[in-house]
Amino acid sequence: MDSTESAATRVTPARGCAASASAAPRAVSGRRSTKKINSAKRRTRSELDLARGDWTKHGYAYADGAANTNDADARFTANIERISVKTVTREAFIERFEKTRTPCVITDAMEDWGCYRAGSTRRWTIDALAERFRDVKFKVGTDDDGYPVKLKMKYIKEYVNDPVHLHDDSPMYAFDGSVFDKPETKSLLEDFSIPEYFEEDLFKHVGRKRRPPYRWVVFGPPRSGSSVHVDPLATSAWNALISGRKRWALYPPRSVTRAQIKPRGIGLDGESVTWFNKMYPRTRTEEWRRQGLPPPIDVIQYPGEIMFVPDGWWHAVLNLDHTMAVTQNFATTARFDAVWRITRRARPKMSAKWLQKLRLTRPDLGEVADAQPRRGPESAGEQTTSTSSSSEGSSDTEQEQTEVAKKEREVFESAGMTKKTRSSDAIVAELAQEKMRAAAERDDAMEV
Repeated sequence: MDSTESAATRVTPARGCAASASAAPRAVSGRRSTKKINSAKRRTRSELDLARGDWTKHGYAYADGAANTNDADARFTANIERISVKTVTREAFIERFEKTRTPCVITDAMEDWGCYRAGSTRRWTIDALAERFRDVKFKVGTDDDGYPVKLKMKYIKEYVNDPVHLHDDSPMYAFDGSVFDKPETKSLLEDFSIPEYFEEDLFKHVGRKRRPPYRWVVFGPPRSGSSVHVDPLATSAWNALISGRKRWALYPPRSVTRAQIKPRGIGLDGESVTWFNKMYPRTRTEEWRRQGLPPPIDVIQYPGEIMFVPDGWWHAVLNLDHTMAVTQNFATTARFDAVWRITRRARPKMSAKWLQKLRLTRPDLGEVADAQPRRGPESAGEQTTSTSSSSEGSSDTEQEQTEVAKKEREVFESAGMTKKTRSSDAIVAELAQEKMRAAAERDDAMEV
């Protein structure tokens, strides 16, 4: 063996070792992300067995059904008015759409938003958010007990781009309102502004700690979304689409009942793609019309458009592409009477504090509140939930809140089981500790 051959022989193993060393961290990282993603999937959908392939058992990624995303533009014609903020004044919007509870699509309102504007350094994309908030956790669902399941942004990026997870029937969906209050992510508030039509915000008078959740950043892959629901406390909502396309189906207030639009036996009603595949087609049949029930208002929403959903409307949302959006629920003077009636019934303590503030800042609305009957023709048939959701929130939010309350009750009942054997001071102290732990668990437990 000559010196050249000997040198080559010595170098080759060294290169091989270097390659193996660099590949090892990537392999470990890949295994870690897979573990984290799969753990989140198990918690959000415990009834689905990953090993058996239950997440793809319906083949919705391939099916030519109502929720198919490949030719939605061709098959569904938007029968909704589109208006521009450049030509319709705020006063005209209130008269034509807000007071009459008429949904519409708003254009030309996002041109200056950093999260939307082309070329902006603050544009919201999966890659950009993963760069800014790599190790920050975003809510991607809830577990069986109603607790949030959270996933770091770097893992969400891997999830939505993974060729295997891309075929999930109903993918996980980031839907998080806490990001606007966290120090590490509250800078997101600087990337958009409240559309001028929706600048009034009566719930701000409740106070930051008392007011229900009302603003969310939402993003996810095709087939994620929200099953049919009505927004809480008679609030209306706006949904600004930054990228991708969303499909909406809307049904007028009081035109359908929960049993009709969300019947039992069609699958998990918390899954948007299931509802669109199994229930939506029924609402376009002659049999549905013969019952005097309305067909859906079908809408395809495009990037740069804002969907306005008035209070009381049943609606479902399905992402047709990888989408990014921001959405907010609100209450204004135009519909205050309805908001007050429902809030007083559903959230009596909060409404009492709210009314105190309104009497000082908006005495005119205090008079409106005093004039509202507790029960009467005005409130007959009003459909809403008392829980915190949005125009694109999870339709199982009500169940989520119920489960959290149930867990709290179990904690306190357990703490009080042995009250006979302890002093009253000890019982009070333990209950206080349990209450603090329960509150902490609601925010942090079961994070991934």
